[in-house]
Amino acid sequence: MNDIYCQQIIPGKLKVDIVFETNLVMAFHHTQPYWEHHVVIIPKAHIDSLSNYPNNADLNRDFFEAIRVVTKMFETNFGACRISSNIGNYQTSKHLHWYVHYGKRLVLCQDITD
Repeated sequence: MNDIYCQQIIPGKLKVDIVFETNLVMAFHHTQPYWEHHVVIIPKAHIDSLSNYPNNADLNRDFFEAIRVVTKMFETNFGACRISSNIGNYQTSKHLHWYVHYGKRLVLCQDITD
């Protein structure tokens, strides 16, 4: 399994700029942002995607707290933001992650049918 989050980011091998962290989740600035301002929110335990989400009360609490903190930061600094998550073939990394982003698109995504 090629999972940059489990293999590099969570164990601290790849240093990231963390903006929020608990024992269960981590939010950090994307290492190769697709947007001018781009934060990633991940569970620290491996979960393939939202389709396989365990619906655990503690994880739910921490995820929504991370989303609240990061979106509030974006709203305060930029006036708005978007939240998104990819599922299945749209995922480049098979580890559940949410994006919070704002600003111009820096990287154009290639259509998955290409």
